[in-house]
Amino acid sequence: NHILLIATYSLVAVIAAMIGMFCWAIIDPNVDDNLVFQIVGPSFQTIVGGFLGLITGIKLGQNDE
Repeated sequence: NHILLIATYSLVAVIAAMIGMFCWAIIDPNVDDNLVFQIVGPSFQTIVGGFLGLITGIKLGQNDE
């Protein structure tokens, strides 16, 4: 359980950092917004997919006796 907790916290930290950088890039007038969406979109989907896979794996691995 300790390893799963660490993995969950690390994924949450990565998502929070990505959202923070995304907001900063959108507000910054020197950065092209189209480039931000092209870069952040696929990486955000990959991280969220990994997080959902982790949660699904935990639920499938539980013993419901």
